[in-house]
Amino acid sequence: MNISVVALDAVEPRDLLAIRSRLCRPGSEWQAEVSAVLEGDASSITPVALCHRDGGLVGWSCSHVWREMQTLEQWVDERWRERGIASALSSALVAHGTLNRAKPLAVFSERTQSIACCLGFVDVLRYQHDGTDWVPV
Repeated sequence: MNISVVALDAVEPRDLLAIRSRLCRPGSEWQAEVSAVLEGDASSITPVALCHRDGGLVGWSCSHVWREMQTLEQWVDERWRERGIASALSSALVAHGTLNRAKPLAVFSERTQSIACCLGFVDVLRYQHDGTDWVPV
């Protein structure tokens, strides 16, 4: 397993394609950001941790500034879930200095919330989409 942290602009096109096509929620803001970078329509310095295994991308984790908070977002291929990859990717963002445990953290799933708490984040706020907007859970 190989984990690296880079800006989205520095991600290899084959990995951007993997994220866009199979490693994110269809229609998500992240998919749109990845597509724009892949197609050369935009640039992005969003930090992203990537996990490669057996020659391919199996997961990613990233952080944005959203509503004046840092976020933790991630996706691991179904075949590789429950092996600690999401935790390792999140840890890489902390070690890289992308995530700060002393600041509020917004997350969008129970699993990510659990990982954040295990990593020592105290002020973790989970949000879900109600069809119109993101609301706290």
